[in-house]
Amino acid sequence: MFPSNVNFAETFTAKASELKVIRAAVKEFLQSASIAEDEISDIILATDEACQNIIRHAYKESDDGTIDINVQVSNNEIVVILFDYAEPVDPNCCEPKQCNTLSPGGLGNLFINKVMDSTGYQCPPLGVGNKLVMKKMITKE
Repeated sequence: MFPSNVNFAETFTAKASELKVIRAAVKEFLQSASIAEDEISDIILATDEACQNIIRHAYKESDDGTIDINVQVSNNEIVVILFDYAEPVDPNCCEPKQCNTLSPGGLGNLFINKVMDSTGYQCPPLGVGNKLVMKKMITKE
């Protein structure tokens, strides 16, 4: 049985140079929650791709943004919530490319949707920023 309601919450600077730190912090938390390594890899991939999208598209690679990351382990599910303070994006613009149109750029959403069980945007508090919620069912290591 997984620990119930185990949470990770941290704020990171929205810079490409922080991606390694984000991956390491989330991985360490998931390992401490006894999540299987293959599932950790999937969650890290999805989190990394989503953070890259936030940095590149929401903040337009500006150096003054932040990303709040919240990871919740509850029963047999992991919920990853990413919140930024950039201008709201149109979720319809974030649809993944089709597999038959593979080219550089735009594949992050395809990877995210492949490894996570569900993804979706929710209304951010006070209408500020963007809130992405990704969910994955898990098994214990």
